[in-house]
Amino acid sequence: MNEYLRPIRVCILHSSDDFTAFIRAGLSTESIIIFSEDDNRCQRDKENISTDCFLVEFIGDAPEIPDKIQIMRKQYPDVPIIGCTYSCSLLSQKVLLSYLDGFYCIDKTSSVWAINLELLIIKTTENRIKQKNFNKRFRFYRQVFKENPIPMALSQPDTGVFIVVNPAFLKTLGYTKEEVIGKSSTELQVFFDPNIRNSIIAAYRADAPPRDKEIVIRKKNGELITGLFSVDTLLWDNKEVLLTTMIDITYLKEVELSLSTRTRCIQQVLSNVSEGIIVYDTELNYRVWNRFMETITGISENELLGKPSLNFIPELIGDDLQSHMKKALDGKTSTSQDVWYHIPKTGKSGWVSLIYTPYRNSDGTIIGVIASVRDISERKKAEDEIRSHKGLLRSIIDTVPVSIICFDEKGTILLANKNFSSSFGLIPEAIEGHSYENFCRDSRFERHLSLIKQALTGREVPFQEEMEFEHEKPKKRFLRGRYSPLRGTDGEINGVVAVIIDITDLKIAQASVELVNSKLNLLSSITRHDILNSLTGILGYLTYAEMEQSPERIGTYIKKAHQVAYLIQEQIEFTRDYQDLGVKEPLWQNAKETFLTAISSLKMGDITLNLDLDGFSIFADPLLERVIYNICDNALRYGGTITRITSYWYKNGTDAIWVIRDDGVGIPEPMKERIFRKGVGNNTGLGLFLTREILDITGLSISETGKEGDGARFEIRIPDGEWRTANQ
Repeated sequence: MNEYLRPIRVCILHSSDDFTAFIRAGLSTESIIIFSEDDNRCQRDKENISTDCFLVEFIGDAPEIPDKIQIMRKQYPDVPIIGCTYSCSLLSQKVLLSYLDGFYCIDKTSSVWAINLELLIIKTTENRIKQKNFNKRFRFYRQVFKENPIPMALSQPDTGVFIVVNPAFLKTLGYTKEEVIGKSSTELQVFFDPNIRNSIIAAYRADAPPRDKEIVIRKKNGELITGLFSVDTLLWDNKEVLLTTMIDITYLKEVELSLSTRTRCIQQVLSNVSEGIIVYDTELNYRVWNRFMETITGISENELLGKPSLNFIPELIGDDLQSHMKKALDGKTSTSQDVWYHIPKTGKSGWVSLIYTPYRNSDGTIIGVIASVRDISERKKAEDEIRSHKGLLRSIIDTVPVSIICFDEKGTILLANKNFSSSFGLIPEAIEGHSYENFCRDSRFERHLSLIKQALTGREVPFQEEMEFEHEKPKKRFLRGRYSPLRGTDGEINGVVAVIIDITDLKIAQASVELVNSKLNLLSSITRHDILNSLTGILGYLTYAEMEQSPERIGTYIKKAHQVAYLIQEQIEFTRDYQDLGVKEPLWQNAKETFLTAISSLKMGDITLNLDLDGFSIFADPLLERVIYNICDNALRYGGTITRITSYWYKNGTDAIWVIRDDGVGIPEPMKERIFRKGVGNNTGLGLFLTREILDITGLSISETGKEGDGARFEIRIPDGEWRTANQ
């Protein structure tokens, strides 16, 4: 039985049908499957037949047969080819065997020809497989030999002549292949010690070939290197040869030679370095305690080495040094907080900062802990002084009623006082470290960038600006400030100091003074001029009445005197209202409630009132009620035959429009704007003038937009933030 796990597939090629039928009839067994190139199993891929062996019939001495075999060899290099014939001369068999893997002359009269041919097929096929596997292994080992970075050579044991060397051997020793092959190590003077080769051969003959033997080698240029030599034997062309490998350890030897010098150097560095160095083993016993540590603690190295890590800092403040040591043993580097220590034995004390790192050997295994200790006592003292000065500075700048911000050249805020941070609802620490640009609303930073650049050149740069704050009252704020260069201790400019003063209250006060002056002037005008004129009119009518004899005419003059007296009453009421204008703080007022309260004192009669103001509120002066009263009073007086007053609101962009309209005669086009001026109208001419003044206090405006003949229509425009609905 063959060594295959399956039957051997044999394909008959270049053979007659009779031969194919004869072989198929006599040779088909459990071990062998016979098929021809014309069978269905070959039709799928005639260019590449899947088979384990080819069987070819030879008839006579056909000269074309060797050519066919050569073609088959190229196409199927790993498939054996066996020739068969019924008769052939010995000379022809010898010739054909030089091309074939096997040849068999079939004797049809023999009863064992099929068994013999089957054995030949099995043996030939198995030999081909073994040869194929050997070739693969040989190519693999040749590749390993060629590409190995370790110098390798095959040489004859007796003479030392090199048979094969790899590129690493040539590169390490500096030779070419032609300079080495066929030469002995003695001829090339490879060994620095001429007797080394003899000792290697002696060990080889004693069945104790060298392993990692340290030998000095001479390169082609005369340079000496050190290598670890190992020698083995193997068969090469059926002869025993020596396989020599060498690991270049020249660099390691140089390192080894310098270790003692380096050790002494390290010891000197450890003794003179201006930081403490402590080394612990894995049990946290002291292994190194340098001179710096002796100085700051007063404890000598001899007192500690080999002993468990006593805690030379009895009182730890804010840190656990043992946990840092354990982290280092786990492979992590960690830094302690600033630690206060006190050594009762020596009286030494101070502040230190420690960094713990893993202590590893050459293969990376952690064998302990290294602690770097820095004395920060002077730094702590300086920090305390700085902290004291900074606290004083912070108290001062937090007390002043101005905004102070310091930022560096990149715009990073270094210092901000409470006045500045509170405007953002933050504490100073939440602002410091962030960009100044983040705390400039809208495009303010771009507008101020040129001013900041001027300050960075050393100039004092003042500025004034108006800003609007959506959620503050009043929304419009007036600021005055200055950018100044921030200089370091060396006098160099490294930032900017911004001082900003909110002068809104000052502006409001100035506006209040102006308003008071305006009121005084107007009130003076009314009391001195308008009321005086009205009194003159009353006196005139009364004088005429005294001179008249006719009761009817006397009644007329007295009636006119009464009308002028009512006019004086209105003028005095106006002065009362105008005097209160802007005195009280604006407040939120429900529009519908304000409207109904305002008209409650008016005689509405049969006039219909339509209001659609539910949930609508306005932020305005408390005299808003007077605004509604004046508008509705004018409608009743001058609207003619009005039957309806309507009021509603609608949204226009972000603003709200409050409409109050009637169905009276309306207002002529030329009078639409003039009616809001002082002195324009049929009576005092002060009602609508006062209306506009009241609304203007909180930024509201009023205009008349109706059509003459369709009734008056007053629109009050309320900006965003000054109005709201019930669900806001």
